[in-house]
Amino acid sequence: MALMGKFCLYADNRQDAPCAFLQMYKYSYLANFIDDERHSKGKSSHSVPLLVRCLKNGEDTDSRFSVKDECCINCMFCVFGCVGNRILLTDRLHPKKFCYDITAEELSELENTASKLFRGTFIQLPKVPISQLSVKYKSFESFTAVDETKNIAVWTANAMKFLSASLEPRLSLEVGLRIYQRDRGGRLDVTLLNTRDRYLFIAETKVDFNHMMAEGRYESQMIAYETELEQVDNSIKRAKFLVIGGRECDLLPSSVKGSTSGPRADLFYSVLRLQNLFFFSANALLALGLQKLYISTKKYSLESLYSIINSKNYVGLLSSGVVTIEGDIIALDEALLQER
Repeated sequence: MALMGKFCLYADNRQDAPCAFLQMYKYSYLANFIDDERHSKGKSSHSVPLLVRCLKNGEDTDSRFSVKDECCINCMFCVFGCVGNRILLTDRLHPKKFCYDITAEELSELENTASKLFRGTFIQLPKVPISQLSVKYKSFESFTAVDETKNIAVWTANAMKFLSASLEPRLSLEVGLRIYQRDRGGRLDVTLLNTRDRYLFIAETKVDFNHMMAEGRYESQMIAYETELEQVDNSIKRAKFLVIGGRECDLLPSSVKGSTSGPRADLFYSVLRLQNLFFFSANALLALGLQKLYISTKKYSLESLYSIINSKNYVGLLSSGVVTIEGDIIALDEALLQER
């Protein structure tokens, strides 16, 4: 048996380590999820590091894992999964040491890096060197841009769990959805319930902007989500949103410098305004997690963003800032202040 040591309180073997594996129960429908009536299949285990092949056994007796530098895509799955915040990041947001007591000086450096997010420029994540031809993914954006079920949905679930103000939120993938008016079913990609504070968050994941627009289903899916949420008890605060992977510049309004989607961006934002929808880029969720980790656990959580997600003044969050209904980008702190 591997040593537990200071690594975490919950893992006594590699298969249980929360920095590598996300475990969730299966639920048939949303009502079952809210009432915690679990599916007979029980618990399932999911892992981004297993797909990326970025972790290896620790090189000393004090640690469980270390990172393979040549494979790491800086997705922060392991960082967000670590229950004790014992994974040291470099100032370039690269996991360096696992099961590590971060010093005050190191923490200060990371706080400085995280404090620069959501202030006008996209998060800058290093890419896997081009010389590493054998790796499956070259960057976090390339990872989120393929295989919705295995990649971005699992990563989003782990990020949402970390971002919740609850220490143990209820979390599940692919909860069943009844669409009565269309006589068909569907699924809720990622569902999270903060049972303590009574918040319900539902995410529809998309691999990237181009695939989402070509598919053309995101609007009807989000409307169906809203129909399902109307059946939830009013004592539960409810919020739904899109999580979109791939290149963030594709998600910029056409009027913003650097936008790469042209007229399709205009169409997308017109739908967001018409249906009062909200989106996160995957990079924004990652950046938000870093701010929660190093700046404020209370201020930067899903629950703290509830009013922004449901506000008619905003339509999305990028790592560069909040997208207003007018198509401007403003700092996250400014939007939080306005919604108080």
